[in-house]
Amino acid sequence: MNTTKFPYKMNRFFVLMGICFFGWLTYFSFNQITGVEQWLVIGQSATLSVEQARYLLCASSVIFALLTLMSVIILLNSFTSRQNVVFTEDSVSFPKGHVLPKVITIMYRDIKSLELVNRHHNEALEITTSQGNYLIQQTLLKNEKVFNDVWLLLKQKNRAIY
Repeated sequence: MNTTKFPYKMNRFFVLMGICFFGWLTYFSFNQITGVEQWLVIGQSATLSVEQARYLLCASSVIFALLTLMSVIILLNSFTSRQNVVFTEDSVSFPKGHVLPKVITIMYRDIKSLELVNRHHNEALEITTSQGNYLIQQTLLKNEKVFNDVWLLLKQKNRAIY
């Protein structure tokens, strides 16, 4: 069986930056909880008591900790083999996201249309099937040449079916 694989994952450097950023925000927010000794005034419209300020800092610490954990999961998943766009004789497979291990497999015969789209300054390949629309984003592939190779290969495989 002839298969072609292209790495499809987030840039690990940016994921590491996210881990450091959200980790620092978690640490900072958590350390500020015990340091709140007076009312917190937000502009001229809102005032929080010491207890409310502590709850706010506690909630923000939890949110930042979850974002840090999510970034760590994304980093760990970037080392797995499922982080590829895989072309086989009759289908194309790629990860749906980077946190959960779901892989989308689309049969070439199920593809209704292929289109290059630019959403929010991110170029992507939109695959339309009867089950829905799926995107293969250029930023998750190694470079623009690989993105063009994926686009051409998918177009060729889809044409070969019809």
